[in-house]
Amino acid sequence: MCRNLFFFFLIFSWHLSFSQSEQNDQPDSIRVLGEISVKGFETGTKRLDVPASVSNIGRRDLQRYSNTSLVPVLNTVPGVRMEERSPGSYRLSMRGSLLRSPFGIRNIKVYWDDFILTDAGGNTYLNLVDFNSAGRVELLKGPSGNMFGAGTGGVVVLKNPVTNPRQDSLQSKQDFNFQLTGGSFGQFSEQFRWTSGTKNVQWQFMQGHFQADGYRENSRMRREVVQANIQAATSARNHLEGLLLLSDLYYATPGGLNKAQMEANPRQSRPATPTLPSAKDQHAAIYNRTALFGISDIFQINKHWSNTASLTISLTDFKNPFISNYEKRDENNFGIREKLMYQGSWGNTGVNWITGFEWQEGYYTIDSTGNIKGQPDGNLVRDKVRASQKFLFTQLEFEFNPHLKLQAGVSLNDFRNSFERVVGQPQNGRIPVDYKVQPAPRIALLYKPVSQIALHASASLGFSPPSTAEIRPSAGGISTGLQAEKGWSYELGMKGSLLRNRFQFDLAFFNFNLEDAIVRRTNASGSEYFVNAGGTKQNGIEAYLEGYLVQKPASKSINQLRVFSSVTLYDFTFRDYSVNNSEYSGNDITGVPGQVIIAGIDLRFLKDFYFNGTFNYTSKLPLTDANDVYADAYSLLGFRIGWQKKFPRNMLEIFAGMDNITDEKYSLGNDLNAFGGRFYNPAATRNVYAGIIFRF
Repeated sequence: MCRNLFFFFLIFSWHLSFSQSEQNDQPDSIRVLGEISVKGFETGTKRLDVPASVSNIGRRDLQRYSNTSLVPVLNTVPGVRMEERSPGSYRLSMRGSLLRSPFGIRNIKVYWDDFILTDAGGNTYLNLVDFNSAGRVELLKGPSGNMFGAGTGGVVVLKNPVTNPRQDSLQSKQDFNFQLTGGSFGQFSEQFRWTSGTKNVQWQFMQGHFQADGYRENSRMRREVVQANIQAATSARNHLEGLLLLSDLYYATPGGLNKAQMEANPRQSRPATPTLPSAKDQHAAIYNRTALFGISDIFQINKHWSNTASLTISLTDFKNPFISNYEKRDENNFGIREKLMYQGSWGNTGVNWITGFEWQEGYYTIDSTGNIKGQPDGNLVRDKVRASQKFLFTQLEFEFNPHLKLQAGVSLNDFRNSFERVVGQPQNGRIPVDYKVQPAPRIALLYKPVSQIALHASASLGFSPPSTAEIRPSAGGISTGLQAEKGWSYELGMKGSLLRNRFQFDLAFFNFNLEDAIVRRTNASGSEYFVNAGGTKQNGIEAYLEGYLVQKPASKSINQLRVFSSVTLYDFTFRDYSVNNSEYSGNDITGVPGQVIIAGIDLRFLKDFYFNGTFNYTSKLPLTDANDVYADAYSLLGFRIGWQKKFPRNMLEIFAGMDNITDEKYSLGNDLNAFGGRFYNPAATRNVYAGIIFRF
């Protein structure tokens, strides 16, 4: 039925698009997605003019929920799945890349503007960031190797908010924002944000605190964040940007349950076995203290040429007492990103050319020992690890006329790691793990039959070497034979707006075939290791529709009514995959739901009141490569209601909401291929929250 609705939607969209006349291109009072410039593929152009599947999440969508978690926000984007096994334990996939993420975020590049948040080893600590400090989030789904290096999962770019002081008062150049939120299961957050500036300098300072006891035993979380962003014009053609992020994160990890344990008591942590203590007894947790610094210089050479150079440095102290071992990591990363851009024309053809490089180095000291009730024992194994990522990239974009655009680009990627055991056995000297220089080309075409409709097609090669944590997992040992995964992705899409921009839509079809796909497995103690799983065949349909049914700011009753829906339909299967004489070819790919349907409604009424409602249906998904166990489908309902009053110089907002209204029993973050059937991490039942925001 969902596929039939898609084809109806496609035909309907085409009919409306060609029935529009040029007079319908008049400006409208609604600020729509198509009018927002995006960073996607470094073109700095409107979303409608980017020949790719690019999603943009603005402040409106970031503030639809409890303001404490990115999970419900990102899950509204078709093709994106974010999981949270317990507070703070994030996993993120785009187009099915969770196969490689037992915890954390891998195979996805994450940036804050031009600053690199993903480390040289391929891991991203997105849970260190308080997303309230971001102005918007952009997502590029699938391989984007020609501009952002190797990777098959996609790219996430966090953007600074508009840092200019508010313009509603000429007497004040200061903007303060204070927020308090509390909720079920011990949830409490506080955030203070100061935005200010002068003619040439703008800055934002943010301090945030979050804590939660969690739904399950041994799932408490605490995070302290301080962040500063600054933009300074040093001349008419040059300006600097700076980023400082200090984060202190702790969260306990309750561990997975088998089905019987979950049904008996879903709030328990992983219990003890005859051979291993419980997660609670072992004080299983993550401790992460990170300092990240970034500075970039943007120089407008002349009206055609500009140059951006950025430097990112991060220092991380990481500890992970686990049920079976205790891991400590001292991580030092630095990265440089340089891009030279040309904007001009050759005759009647507009030309954009971007070329540059990115270089990251990581130096890690990794200690592995046994764990005795949250303390390391004396059986120390220490490895010195160096991770290096380097790639050159170039991209040409030709705009032949207002209706036709061509992008073509390529990157050359060089990934190298080395491991040396300096304490413990075996000591075999420095072990290099080197992946051959790999080109990652991309070509894309965009055609606009009318000004508000765009068709796009692209082909790109994805190449993703194993991360450092996959080559050297937490239990120790080095998998030098693990191969990089790679494959071609093909995409067709259509996006645009209808009825004077009151309706926005985005529809994409893709086919992605991977070779040597990396899959996680666990042993009897629960420690993970990784293997290459032959290949995968990934076909998908992703669609998003948004419409403003009412837009009457001066009305005394309903001021605005917005509805939206996103649909994800996937047919992902293994190819040529067998392990220990077990054949998995043709099976559904582990951890990927076949259907996800999101629907939402935003209502503003009586000028100062609003209501946001969201529905999420996620189909069943396989928990093992053998497809002998599936997680049940689930449906979630949530809402937020609030009152927001704007005064001449201040703003006050009071809000409350409820998640999981129907008290659904489900697992948001399953442990795939888990030993002993410990797949499940039960999510919170019905829960409420309330908060207050004061701007002055």
